[in-house]
Amino acid sequence: MRMEAVPTPSGAGVTIQNRLAGPEKGSERLLVLLPGNNYSCDAPAFFYLKQAAVQAGWDVLSTAYAFQLTGGEVDGPAMLADVRAALDEVLPRGYREICIAAKSLGSAIALPLARSLAGYRVSLLILTPVPQFLTEPVGDLRTLVVIGTNDPVYHMTECGAARKRADAEWAVIPGLDHGFNVPGDWKASAAALEQVIAPCVRFLAGPAGR
Repeated sequence: MRMEAVPTPSGAGVTIQNRLAGPEKGSERLLVLLPGNNYSCDAPAFFYLKQAAVQAGWDVLSTAYAFQLTGGEVDGPAMLADVRAALDEVLPRGYREICIAAKSLGSAIALPLARSLAGYRVSLLILTPVPQFLTEPVGDLRTLVVIGTNDPVYHMTECGAARKRADAEWAVIPGLDHGFNVPGDWKASAAALEQVIAPCVRFLAGPAGR
C-alpha cells in the first residue's frame, strides 16, 4: 500500500495532516473520507473501508477538520473549505471517479462537496447521516446510506421522509447504534463490522457516479 502525507494549510491558521493511501501503481478512482466529530478516519468502519478500497484499486484520501485541532466550534463552511483544499492538492493526479464517504457530521458537507466537483463522476457513501443531510434530495448522485436501527437518527421523521423519497440505496443494519456498535456487546460490535463494510464494498464495485 502506498502512503503519502497531504499537509494542507487551513484558514484557521493550522496545517491539517491529511493522508493519501492507495495501490502502488496509482489509481484513477479516489475515495474521500469525511470523518465525524468524534469518529476519525482511523476509527473501525473507516479503517476497514480504507483497506477494502485500496485492495479494490482505489486511492483513499483521509481528511480532518481544523476545529478538531484548534478546539474551536463546528463550522460547516470552514469544514467544507478544509476538505476542498485537501482535494485540490490531489486532484491533479488525474482522477476520473470520486466517491465521497462521510460519517455522521461529515455528511453535512457531503452534498455541497459533491456539487463542487463538476467534470468528475461522483457518488456518495453516507455512514450514519445527520438530519441535515437527510432533508435535501441527492438528485442524480448515486448514493448509498448505511445506518443502524439503534441510531436515534433512524427513528427521526427526516430519516423516514428520506427513505420514502427513494433517491438513494439504503443498508439498514439491525441493532447497531450511531457508532456502529451493539451497545454493551463488544463481540457483536466487532462481528457487525462486516455488515457495515460489505455493502460499501459492493457499492464501490458498482457503476461510476454521475
